[in-house]
Amino acid sequence: TGVQTCALPISCFTTQVYADDTGGNVVYIKQVAGEGLDLQINQTGYNNTVGDAAALQPYFEIEGDNITAAIVQDGMNNVIVGNLIGTGTTANITQTGAGNELTLNYGNAGTMDGNLDITNTGDTNILTLNFGTTNNTRGYNFDIAITGNDNTITTTTNAQYAIVDVTITGDENTITTTQIGNNGTTNQPGHEIVITADGNGNTIAITQDGVTQRNVVNLDLTGNNGQVTINQH
Repeated sequence: TGVQTCALPISCFTTQVYADDTGGNVVYIKQVAGEGLDLQINQTGYNNTVGDAAALQPYFEIEGDNITAAIVQDGMNNVIVGNLIGTGTTANITQTGAGNELTLNYGNAGTMDGNLDITNTGDTNILTLNFGTTNNTRGYNFDIAITGNDNTITTTTNAQYAIVDVTITGDENTITTTQIGNNGTTNQPGHEIVITADGNGNTIAITQDGVTQRNVVNLDLTGNNGQVTINQH
């Protein structure tokens, strides 16, 4: 085991990684076979990032089972781009203030039972989330809470019995969620989407698919410009 402190691109093979910095921020991190990894990244103020400073490899990529990840970006230009791949992964991501924008690929073929909590408070928001790459991934649970400003959430799930829970409060909104893949088995529920949207631009489009158990949508929409489209099969 080991601990690494970093504010620069790193590639590491330890069970615990910790990065805490202020100023220019930046953390590109790649870990393969990271079973049991405990990852903590705290970025306070200014340019932030974590992964993909205009790419050609700078990727935040963590692969392994039973990963615990906590990433905090507090203020200024934010951005988190990367991949969390493996079974039993639990991740908590917090973005507060300014540019925001998170693109995350979560899970892969044959992985299951992931938990993701995203909290985003203020400014330009924009989340693009891809869960699972084939429908033999299963059992994902995602909670997303956004408070204020330009919003826009897009989630695409290709997994069995996935739960997506979105709470969004205020400003331009736009939520698009698509779930595909078999939606359950005789022993498991189907897909579930829970959305609570309170105020301003709205526009919510939900599509779920599958062949066995029923899908569930629970939508609570309060105020302003509306428009809702729901397709379940």
